[in-house]
Amino acid sequence: MIRKQILGFDFGGTKVDIGLAEAGGELLASLRLHVGDFSTPEELVGKAIAAGKRLSGGDEVTAIGVSTMGITYSDHVELAPNICGWSTLQLPQIFSHSFPSVPVQIENDVRAACYAEWLWGSLRGKSSAAYLNLGTGIGMAFIIDGKMWRGHHGAAGEVAYLWTPNQAGFREGHAPFEEQYGGGGLDRRVREQFEQTQQFSDLFILPPTSQQRKFLSEVFGEIARRIGHVLLALDVEVVSVGGGIANQFERFAPIFHTEWERYLPYPPDLVLSQFRHQTGLQGALALAAIGGGER
Repeated sequence: MIRKQILGFDFGGTKVDIGLAEAGGELLASLRLHVGDFSTPEELVGKAIAAGKRLSGGDEVTAIGVSTMGITYSDHVELAPNICGWSTLQLPQIFSHSFPSVPVQIENDVRAACYAEWLWGSLRGKSSAAYLNLGTGIGMAFIIDGKMWRGHHGAAGEVAYLWTPNQAGFREGHAPFEEQYGGGGLDRRVREQFEQTQQFSDLFILPPTSQQRKFLSEVFGEIARRIGHVLLALDVEVVSVGGGIANQFERFAPIFHTEWERYLPYPPDLVLSQFRHQTGLQGALALAAIGGGER
Protein backbone atom coordinates (compact mmCIF):
# COMPACT_ATOMS: atom_id res chain seq x y z
CA MET A 1 0.00 0.00 0.00
CA ILE A 2 1.39 3.39 -1.00
CA ARG A 3 1.53 5.86 1.87
CA LYS A 4 0.08 9.31 1.38
CA GLN A 5 2.80 11.82 2.18
CA ILE A 6 2.75 15.61 2.36
CA LEU A 7 5.53 18.17 2.22
CA GLY A 8 5.74 21.42 4.19
CA PHE A 9 7.95 24.50 3.77
CA ASP A 10 8.18 27.13 6.50
CA PHE A 11 9.99 30.30 5.36
CA GLY A 12 11.03 32.57 8.23
CA GLY A 13 13.23 35.63 8.55
CA THR A 14 16.34 33.63 9.52
CA LYS A 15 15.63 29.99 8.60
CA VAL A 16 13.61 27.66 6.42
CA ASP A 17 12.22 24.44 7.90
CA ILE A 18 11.20 21.66 5.52
CA GLY A 19 9.29 18.59 6.60
CA LEU A 20 7.93 15.37 5.13
CA ALA A 21 4.95 13.88 6.96
CA GLU A 22 2.14 11.38 6.80
CA ALA A 23 -1.14 12.85 5.60
CA GLY A 24 -2.30 13.05 9.20
CA GLY A 25 0.64 15.25 10.18
CA GLU A 26 3.03 12.68 11.69
CA LEU A 27 6.50 14.02 10.87
CA LEU A 28 8.74 11.54 9.05
CA ALA A 29 11.79 13.68 8.33
CA SER A 30 12.84 17.32 8.42
CA LEU A 31 15.76 19.62 7.71
CA ARG A 32 16.65 23.28 8.10
CA LEU A 33 18.28 25.85 5.85
CA HIS A 34 19.65 29.20 7.04
CA VAL A 35 18.61 32.31 5.15
CA GLY A 36 22.04 33.91 5.60
CA ASP A 37 23.66 31.15 3.53
CA PHE A 38 21.98 32.38 0.33
CA SER A 39 22.57 35.56 -1.63
CA THR A 40 19.09 36.06 -3.11
CA PRO A 41 15.51 35.03 -2.23
CA GLU A 42 15.28 33.19 -5.54
CA GLU A 43 18.30 31.09 -4.66
CA LEU A 44 16.89 30.39 -1.21
CA VAL A 45 13.53 29.20 -2.54
CA GLY A 46 15.17 27.13 -5.26
CA LYS A 47 17.47 25.37 -2.80
CA ALA A 48 14.57 24.81 -0.41
CA ILE A 49 12.52 23.14 -3.13
CA ALA A 50 15.47 20.96 -4.14
CA ALA A 51 15.95 19.97 -0.50
CA GLY A 52 12.26 19.13 -0.20
CA LYS A 53 12.48 16.84 -3.22
CA ARG A 54 15.50 15.09 -1.73
CA LEU A 55 13.66 14.72 1.57
CA SER A 56 10.80 12.90 -0.16
CA GLY A 57 13.31 10.55 -1.75
CA GLY A 58 11.77 11.05 -5.14
CA ASP A 59 8.44 9.62 -4.00
CA GLU A 60 5.34 11.51 -5.06
CA VAL A 61 3.72 13.70 -2.43
CA THR A 62 -0.03 14.29 -2.43
CA ALA A 63 0.00 17.92 -1.33
CA ILE A 64 2.35 20.76 -0.37
CA GLY A 65 1.96 23.51 2.19
CA VAL A 66 3.99 26.71 2.31
CA SER A 67 4.04 28.93 5.40
CA THR A 68 5.64 32.28 4.73
CA MET A 69 5.92 35.88 5.85
CA GLY A 70 3.43 38.46 4.69
CA ILE A 71 0.52 38.12 2.28
CA THR A 72 1.22 36.15 -0.90
CA TYR A 73 -0.33 37.19 -4.21
CA SER A 74 0.18 35.62 -7.62
CA ASP A 75 2.97 38.01 -8.59
CA HIS A 76 4.29 39.49 -5.33
CA VAL A 77 4.27 39.36 -1.53
CA GLU A 78 3.13 42.21 0.71
CA LEU A 79 3.90 42.99 4.38
CA ALA A 80 7.09 40.91 4.36
CA PRO A 81 10.08 43.18 5.12
CA ASN A 82 12.12 40.44 6.85
CA ILE A 83 14.09 39.37 3.76
CA CYS A 84 15.25 41.89 1.18
CA GLY A 85 13.68 41.11 -2.20
CA TRP A 86 11.02 38.74 -0.84
CA SER A 87 8.24 41.09 -1.96
CA THR A 88 9.01 40.49 -5.67
CA LEU A 89 8.78 36.68 -5.54
CA GLN A 90 6.10 34.88 -7.50
CA LEU A 91 5.76 32.00 -5.07
CA PRO A 92 2.64 30.33 -6.53
CA GLN A 93 4.25 30.07 -9.96
CA ILE A 94 7.57 28.85 -8.55
CA PHE A 95 5.98 26.03 -6.58
CA SER A 96 3.43 25.00 -9.22
CA HIS A 97 6.24 24.82 -11.80
CA SER A 98 8.41 22.74 -9.47
CA PHE A 99 5.59 20.41 -8.41
CA PRO A 100 3.23 20.07 -11.38
CA SER A 101 -0.10 18.36 -10.67
CA VAL A 102 0.41 18.60 -6.90
CA PRO A 103 -1.92 20.95 -4.97
CA VAL A 104 0.01 23.73 -3.23
CA GLN A 105 -1.41 25.84 -0.40
CA ILE A 106 0.48 29.06 0.46
CA GLU A 107 -0.47 31.04 3.54
CA ASN A 108 0.75 33.64 6.02
CA ASP A 109 2.87 32.02 8.74
CA VAL A 110 0.66 33.02 11.68
CA ARG A 111 -2.47 31.84 9.90
CA ALA A 112 -0.71 28.59 9.02
CA ALA A 113 0.17 28.07 12.69
CA CYS A 114 -3.49 28.64 13.52
CA TYR A 115 -4.44 25.94 11.02
CA ALA A 116 -2.09 23.51 12.80
CA GLU A 117 -3.61 24.27 16.19
CA TRP A 118 -7.13 24.02 14.74
CA LEU A 119 -6.51 20.79 12.85
CA TRP A 120 -4.35 18.89 15.35
CA GLY A 121 -3.68 20.97 18.47
CA SER A 122 -5.05 23.30 21.13
CA LEU A 123 -7.91 24.68 19.00
CA ARG A 124 -9.16 21.37 17.68
CA GLY A 125 -12.93 21.24 17.46
CA LYS A 126 -13.40 24.96 18.11
CA SER A 127 -15.66 26.98 15.81
CA SER A 128 -14.71 30.40 17.23
CA ALA A 129 -11.10 30.84 18.26
CA ALA A 130 -7.94 32.89 17.87
CA TYR A 131 -4.24 32.15 17.65
CA LEU A 132 -1.80 34.73 19.02
CA ASN A 133 1.87 34.66 18.10
CA LEU A 134 4.13 36.39 20.60
CA GLY A 135 7.74 36.29 19.49
CA THR A 136 10.05 38.30 17.30
CA GLY A 137 6.85 39.16 15.49
CA ILE A 138 3.35 39.69 16.84
CA GLY A 139 0.34 38.52 14.88
CA MET A 140 -3.08 36.91 15.19
CA ALA A 141 -5.30 34.58 13.20
CA PHE A 142 -8.97 33.81 13.68
CA ILE A 143 -11.39 30.93 13.26
CA ILE A 144 -14.86 32.44 12.89
CA ASP A 145 -17.94 30.21 12.54
CA GLY A 146 -15.74 27.24 11.71
CA LYS A 147 -13.76 28.97 8.96
CA MET A 148 -10.46 30.78 8.79
CA TRP A 149 -11.11 34.51 8.56
CA ARG A 150 -8.64 36.16 6.19
CA GLY A 151 -10.25 39.58 5.67
CA HIS A 152 -10.80 41.48 2.43
CA HIS A 153 -7.08 41.84 1.64
CA GLY A 154 -5.89 38.75 3.52
CA ALA A 155 -4.56 41.02 6.28
CA ALA A 156 -6.87 40.02 9.15
CA GLY A 157 -4.83 39.71 12.33
CA GLU A 158 -1.98 42.06 11.42
CA VAL A 159 -2.00 43.45 14.95
CA ALA A 160 1.69 44.38 14.70
CA TYR A 161 0.40 47.69 13.29
CA LEU A 162 -1.67 48.63 16.36
CA TRP A 163 -0.72 52.15 17.42
CA THR A 164 -1.03 54.85 20.02
CA PRO A 165 -1.17 58.61 19.33
CA ASN A 166 1.87 60.21 17.65
CA GLN A 167 3.56 56.92 16.79
CA ALA A 168 4.97 56.40 13.30
CA GLY A 169 2.83 53.80 11.57
CA PHE A 170 2.43 51.66 8.49
CA ARG A 171 2.70 54.50 5.97
CA GLU A 172 6.05 55.48 7.50
CA GLY A 173 7.32 51.91 7.32
CA HIS A 174 6.72 51.01 10.96
CA ALA A 175 4.78 48.38 12.89
CA PRO A 176 4.42 50.21 16.24
CA PHE A 177 3.06 47.44 18.46
CA GLU A 178 5.56 44.86 17.24
CA GLU A 179 8.46 47.29 17.46
CA GLN A 180 7.68 47.90 21.12
CA TYR A 181 6.44 44.52 22.31
CA GLY A 182 7.87 41.99 19.86
CA GLY A 183 11.03 40.12 20.81
CA GLY A 184 13.44 42.60 19.25
CA GLY A 185 11.76 45.60 20.82
CA LEU A 186 11.67 43.99 24.24
CA ASP A 187 15.35 43.05 23.98
CA ARG A 188 16.18 46.67 23.21
CA ARG A 189 14.10 48.01 26.10
CA VAL A 190 15.64 45.52 28.53
CA ARG A 191 19.16 46.61 27.56
CA GLU A 192 18.19 50.24 28.10
CA GLN A 193 16.63 49.68 31.53
CA PHE A 194 18.66 46.92 33.18
CA GLU A 195 22.43 46.74 33.37
CA GLN A 196 24.11 43.49 32.35
CA THR A 197 20.88 42.26 30.75
CA GLN A 198 21.01 41.67 27.01
CA GLN A 199 17.74 39.91 26.19
CA PHE A 200 14.17 39.86 27.41
CA SER A 201 14.58 36.14 28.15
CA ASP A 202 17.37 36.97 30.63
CA LEU A 203 14.71 38.27 33.02
CA PHE A 204 13.49 34.70 33.54
CA ILE A 205 16.79 32.99 34.33
CA LEU A 206 16.78 34.13 37.97
CA PRO A 207 13.91 35.40 40.14
CA PRO A 208 13.28 38.97 38.92
CA THR A 209 14.02 41.98 41.08
CA SER A 210 11.17 44.26 42.16
CA GLN A 211 12.04 46.64 39.32
CA GLN A 212 12.05 43.79 36.82
CA ARG A 213 8.73 42.44 38.15
CA LYS A 214 7.19 45.88 37.65
CA PHE A 215 8.56 46.00 34.10
CA LEU A 216 7.18 42.55 33.28
CA SER A 217 3.80 43.41 34.76
CA GLU A 218 3.61 46.56 32.63
CA VAL A 219 4.73 44.76 29.46
CA PHE A 220 2.34 41.84 29.78
CA GLY A 221 -0.47 44.11 30.94
CA GLU A 222 -0.14 46.30 27.88
CA ILE A 223 -0.02 43.31 25.53
CA ALA A 224 -3.15 41.93 27.22
CA ARG A 225 -4.94 45.27 26.77
CA ARG A 226 -4.05 45.67 23.12
CA ILE A 227 -5.09 42.11 22.29
CA GLY A 228 -8.20 42.53 24.44
CA HIS A 229 -9.30 45.46 22.29
CA VAL A 230 -9.12 43.20 19.23
CA LEU A 231 -11.01 40.39 20.99
CA LEU A 232 -13.90 42.72 21.80
CA ALA A 233 -14.78 42.72 18.11
CA LEU A 234 -14.69 38.94 17.74
CA ASP A 235 -16.05 37.25 20.88
CA VAL A 236 -14.00 34.04 20.48
CA GLU A 237 -14.21 31.05 22.80
CA VAL A 238 -10.49 30.45 23.25
CA VAL A 239 -7.11 32.05 22.44
CA SER A 240 -4.06 29.86 21.86
CA VAL A 241 -0.66 31.51 22.37
CA GLY A 242 2.51 30.47 20.55
CA GLY A 243 5.89 31.97 19.67
CA GLY A 244 9.05 32.41 21.73
CA ILE A 245 7.48 34.54 24.45
CA ALA A 246 4.89 31.79 24.96
CA ASN A 247 7.64 29.94 26.86
CA GLN A 248 6.73 32.30 29.72
CA PHE A 249 3.04 31.36 29.61
CA GLU A 250 2.84 30.71 33.35
CA ARG A 251 4.17 34.23 33.97
CA PHE A 252 1.85 36.21 31.73
CA ALA A 253 -1.33 34.09 31.75
CA PRO A 254 -2.49 35.40 35.17
CA ILE A 255 -1.99 38.99 33.97
CA PHE A 256 -3.98 38.32 30.80
CA HIS A 257 -6.74 36.68 32.81
CA THR A 258 -6.94 39.62 35.22
CA GLU A 259 -7.18 42.19 32.42
CA TRP A 260 -9.69 40.25 30.34
CA GLU A 261 -11.90 39.29 33.29
CA ARG A 262 -12.16 42.94 34.24
CA TYR A 263 -12.79 44.47 30.83
CA LEU A 264 -14.18 41.86 28.41
CA PRO A 265 -17.88 41.01 28.77
CA TYR A 266 -17.13 37.40 27.78
CA PRO A 267 -13.42 36.72 28.31
CA PRO A 268 -12.08 33.77 26.30
CA ASP A 269 -10.09 30.88 27.68
CA LEU A 270 -6.33 31.26 27.30
CA VAL A 271 -4.31 28.16 26.38
CA LEU A 272 -0.76 27.36 25.38
CA SER A 273 -0.07 26.35 21.78
CA GLN A 274 0.53 22.63 21.36
CA PHE A 275 3.15 23.24 18.65
CA ARG A 276 4.84 26.34 20.08
CA HIS A 277 8.36 25.05 19.30
CA GLN A 278 7.46 24.03 15.76
CA THR A 279 4.40 26.06 14.83
CA GLY A 280 5.76 27.17 11.47
CA LEU A 281 6.52 23.72 10.10
CA GLN A 282 3.40 22.16 11.59
CA GLY A 283 1.44 25.02 10.06
CA ALA A 284 2.89 24.28 6.63
CA LEU A 285 2.02 20.59 7.01
CA ALA A 286 -1.50 21.52 8.13
CA LEU A 287 -1.92 23.58 4.97
CA ALA A 288 -0.82 20.56 2.93
CA ALA A 289 -3.19 18.28 4.80
CA ILE A 290 -6.10 20.65 4.16
CA GLY A 291 -5.06 21.04 0.51
CA GLY A 292 -4.91 17.26 0.18
CA GLY A 293 -8.44 16.89 1.51
CA GLU A 294 -7.53 15.50 4.93
CA ARG A 295 -9.71 17.85 6.98
